[in-house]
Amino acid sequence: MQGAIKGARILAAAAATSRTARPVFGRAGRAAYTTSLISHTSAGKQLLQPRRQLSTTVPAGQQAHGVAATTATSSEPSASSLVTGQEVHGFVVEDVQIVSELKLKAIRLRHQKTGAEWLHIDRDDSNNVFSVGFNTSVSDSTGVPHILEHTTLCGSSKYPVRDPFFKMLNRSMSTFMNAWTAHDYTQYPFSTQNAKDYENLQNVYLDAVFQPSLREVDFRQEGWRLERSDPTDTASSWQFKGVVYNEMKGAFSDAGSLFATRAEQQMFPGTTYQYVSGGDPAFIPDLTHAQLVEFHRTRYHPSNARIYSYGNFPLAPQLERVGE
Repeated sequence: MQGAIKGARILAAAAATSRTARPVFGRAGRAAYTTSLISHTSAGKQLLQPRRQLSTTVPAGQQAHGVAATTATSSEPSASSLVTGQEVHGFVVEDVQIVSELKLKAIRLRHQKTGAEWLHIDRDDSNNVFSVGFNTSVSDSTGVPHILEHTTLCGSSKYPVRDPFFKMLNRSMSTFMNAWTAHDYTQYPFSTQNAKDYENLQNVYLDAVFQPSLREVDFRQEGWRLERSDPTDTASSWQFKGVVYNEMKGAFSDAGSLFATRAEQQMFPGTTYQYVSGGDPAFIPDLTHAQLVEFHRTRYHPSNARIYSYGNFPLAPQLERVGE
């Protein structure tokens, strides 16, 4: 639990201090490969729906800890009142810890039907965070989790439009939106201070990861494809292209990045760290669309999901939405 809280603090701090989403460029080994999605919105941009008024009450004994006291309705249990063993909308509270030094209450839950794990940090902070992530350890260097991360953001069942995240640019008041692929996990976080915006983005994110379109044309654009060096000349030479392919060519062109990657491969043979989760340009063309779809089917499942939320928005309505 302490490790989860420490990780939650890092994610919350990053979201709270970021007012513009930006890519994280690091070493091709341990560092995360990041797709920057949406920057902050300036004053004056309209919301998709009007701001929802929230009521605030402070349960007895909680004010000293600074725990968030926002509740949706009087019939719903507030996060500050949850205790171990309690069941809320299909989720069971497995552990509760108050961290008085940080003025927060950490609540670990598990979905009864799927086993999905959820860590909620209840704190009196208006900049609320939500993230859904998955264990995406790899056994090759084709970059399948990295390409899948890109492709899931190309439309979904409820939002069958190209780049739904960018479509939200003029309709969201998010303070942070991003997604990244690390060696053994992929994560999709966002933060916002508006309750309705939070609900909208949560719906878009969840539909993107659990019901993405995964069209082959998007795979070819985001992953890899063959194109003529001169599209107007059928006699010109063939070239490999693709968003992730070109991104990783850039990462591997840096001597320091390449050295770090090869060093890790030598130090951790036989483990997931032997491979390049972001994709090695020499192996990316080995990946097929069918393999991408199968990786999503086995890895992007609720039983493999790790959900994180932070702030003072009511937890019970979130549990209900996600549980559905």
